[in-house]
Amino acid sequence: MKLKALGLTAALAALPFGAMAQDFPNRDVTIVVPYSPAGSTDPVARFIGGELQKMWGVNVLIESKPGAGATIGTAYVATQPADGYTVLLTTPAYTTAPSVYKDLPYDPLNDLVPVAQTGFTQFVVAAGPSVKSDTLEGFIEEAQSRQIFMSTSGLGSSGHFVSELFARAAGLPDAIPVHYKGGSPAQVDVIGGRADTYVGSVLAVLGNVEAGKMKPLVVLGNTPAAKFPDTPTAAEAGIDADVTFWWGVFAPAGTPDDIVKKIHDDMMTVLESDVGQEYLASNSAALNNLSVEEFQDFIKKDLEEWKKLAEERGIEAN
Repeated sequence: MKLKALGLTAALAALPFGAMAQDFPNRDVTIVVPYSPAGSTDPVARFIGGELQKMWGVNVLIESKPGAGATIGTAYVATQPADGYTVLLTTPAYTTAPSVYKDLPYDPLNDLVPVAQTGFTQFVVAAGPSVKSDTLEGFIEEAQSRQIFMSTSGLGSSGHFVSELFARAAGLPDAIPVHYKGGSPAQVDVIGGRADTYVGSVLAVLGNVEAGKMKPLVVLGNTPAAKFPDTPTAAEAGIDADVTFWWGVFAPAGTPDDIVKKIHDDMMTVLESDVGQEYLASNSAALNNLSVEEFQDFIKKDLEEWKKLAEERGIEAN
């Protein structure tokens, strides 16, 4: 009788976890974006949220919590109930910020769990009118004769770290990063000639490039950007800067595995659909379709690589 009772108790204890994924979601879901609505990540969250809302039949709300290199919104999600109803949609800042901010209010490996990589695109090095040359080669030559100021979206941001990576690869040891509170003001000063370059995703710089206010010098990595067909890749230019910009979803640690998998699978269904593929292509982005486990391994590797760069370049919060 005791064995039967124990078996029944165990079965009852396990039942809610299996049932949770079947019932999920049965109320509003919130996707937190740790950037301002004017940034390039908000539209991605709104597209995914809108498609999930159709699929799930519940409201999917997009909540912006910008600041401190995306760490404010990230810290907020880390403290939310581990039930899948509040998730984070962020960028490589998730893996760069921990190398700068030693007193983060969350542990990126233990307080949140990677759920899904929802797309990737290229980083682009774009210049403003203060840079006389229209080519990467000419810019590097120009940089040998004067100080170069690299505008970034904030200390510890992905744009900051990739700017440092580019400076190392291009042989610009004296290039100085200048940090702003977001990508928009950072680009404003490049356009105004008060800074020389800005590194951001294709989507982030596209508007200003198309308006003729900035010029793309190089697409980082080895994959050309469809939006900038005449801009060389780093590989073509002989520069070792193989890095990509990605969007990813994270949930509070302790979120049941079956709910993590459901969110992952449903997001992949959205992004693999014709509508999803069209949306990604319109933003010069693509889908890796990593499994939950593959994305988790990817994040661990990214954290390690950016930590090495921070140590090498002496990147730290003052």
